[in-house]
Amino acid sequence: MKIQLQEPEGFAEFWGVWRPTMRRTDGRGDARDAYRKHILAGALPQDIIDGARAFLRDMPERDKAYIPLAASWLNKCAYLDWADKEREYQARLAARAENVVQMKPISNYKPKFLQEWETQKREG
Repeated sequence: MKIQLQEPEGFAEFWGVWRPTMRRTDGRGDARDAYRKHILAGALPQDIIDGARAFLRDMPERDKAYIPLAASWLNKCAYLDWADKEREYQARLAARAENVVQMKPISNYKPKFLQEWETQKREG
């Protein structure tokens, strides 16, 4: 009989990021064990999650058939490089959002023919 261990902090979010693109042979249990091993070794959950987001977003479509198993990806410590890329990406998005200027509302002006048409339409 196998005892079910509680999932480590952040694993559900990591798995939610990884799962939509995972291979058919990928397993949550192996991924959870590898994730736990890295957390216990001092990895930050947010580094792993951010790394997975950047890795999966930047993966070319032609390479998606060759996506590594989640446990293999974790065991390569690939998240260390990809986490920084994700944070740079998020910073660029935030900078763009600051550059957005609110447009003035469109005026309520209606040409005379449109006013007449709406009046006729209401009167039936």
